[in-house]
Amino acid sequence: MIYSKNRKLIGIFLAIFITLIALSPQFSGLNRFPDRIRVIEGKEQTLNLRIPFNFQLYTKDSGFLTINGTALKDKMNVNLKNPLSIRSSRLGTYDLEFRLFGIIPVKKMKLEVLPEMKVVPGGHSIGVKLRPDGVIVVGIASVIDEKGKTCYPAKEAGIQVGDTISMVNGYKIYTAEELSRIVNRDDDKTVTLTIKRNGKTFQTQLYAVKSKDGIYQIGLWVRDIAAGVGTLTFYDPESGYYGALGHIISDSDTGRIVEVGQGEIIRASITSIAPARKNVPGEKRGVFVEEERVIGNILSNTEFGIFGRIYQPVENPYYSEIPVALASFAREGKAQIMTVIDGERIEKFDIEIQKIIRQNFPSTKGMIIKITDPRLIEKAGGIVQGMSGSPIIQDGHLVGAVTHVFVNDPTRGYGVFAEWMLEEISKLKNERQVSNF
Repeated sequence: MIYSKNRKLIGIFLAIFITLIALSPQFSGLNRFPDRIRVIEGKEQTLNLRIPFNFQLYTKDSGFLTINGTALKDKMNVNLKNPLSIRSSRLGTYDLEFRLFGIIPVKKMKLEVLPEMKVVPGGHSIGVKLRPDGVIVVGIASVIDEKGKTCYPAKEAGIQVGDTISMVNGYKIYTAEELSRIVNRDDDKTVTLTIKRNGKTFQTQLYAVKSKDGIYQIGLWVRDIAAGVGTLTFYDPESGYYGALGHIISDSDTGRIVEVGQGEIIRASITSIAPARKNVPGEKRGVFVEEERVIGNILSNTEFGIFGRIYQPVENPYYSEIPVALASFAREGKAQIMTVIDGERIEKFDIEIQKIIRQNFPSTKGMIIKITDPRLIEKAGGIVQGMSGSPIIQDGHLVGAVTHVFVNDPTRGYGVFAEWMLEEISKLKNERQVSNF
């Protein structure tokens, strides 16, 4: 009886002790411990968690991992107060587990070992022409018919600003001209529209109204192309795919994401820069060069930029190819960006990576950067529109791309990790393989 009571007391004591440890500020550092970490085959990755506890590190995949310079064989003791260095000599995925006192599991982590990826860094100014998968409704209008009566065919049919019209009377359309031509060509003026809204597709009907000038109208303002100047981030010479901009393209009037129907990139030349000031965004002003000579297509428009294939190899004046750094390799400190501020000449400018934002879920705000180069600050005031996609280079690696500017301080902004952009390339490759099957 006494033995049973003692066991119960010991159990209660241990439970309280473990709970107190788990709630301690030092132990709470495990919340920052990633569920997944990626490393490059043969390269060392360092985790610096500053948790002053000893753990036993377990794995079933022994023989290929080196921890702090020692080969991991099933298990070893580690102190997370000190940096933890991990290296693998084999590609693949490993399951790691950290146990307190060698018996209490406190954290499981997947370690993915990837091959090194090399790309040609960008910095080139590009003209972007993106046609949506249809036409985008940017306004609802009235129509005055032959008798002078005001009609609202589109409004009465429930069409909203931001909708994408993908088909008219069963015909696929990409331009405003095609929409108008079909409405006026068909004898039956009952118009059936296929609408995309918030990821859903549906059909609606309306009646075209004959205006005083004899043209049938349905009371819509639409746009069929988004165009502007941006920056190429990288080009993969092995696959021919590229990544640019570092963020998604949205319609300027509706704020809706532009779904890719057709798209292309061409050369662009920067003619001037409107410098950024506090609360006043600046911009690169450019012109398209040899507009009829398309240099690549646009296959996807994602949170992390636009992606597609370039038709001819891309060259960079500073680098032939450089390795891509994984997000976990980026560090706070000095770095550079490459971009164009005059004509088509790519230049390097000094920046500082002020903060690395560790992420369990990818986003375009992976790091905070600050422009430190005096000449770029004098010329542009900092980060300006059109600079999005400018590659960020650190220690000879592509670590990311410029994405956003802080409105209240244009010398500072956000950058996206190049790793997330490369994942979009992988998705494209997989989609193309499936479609070609």
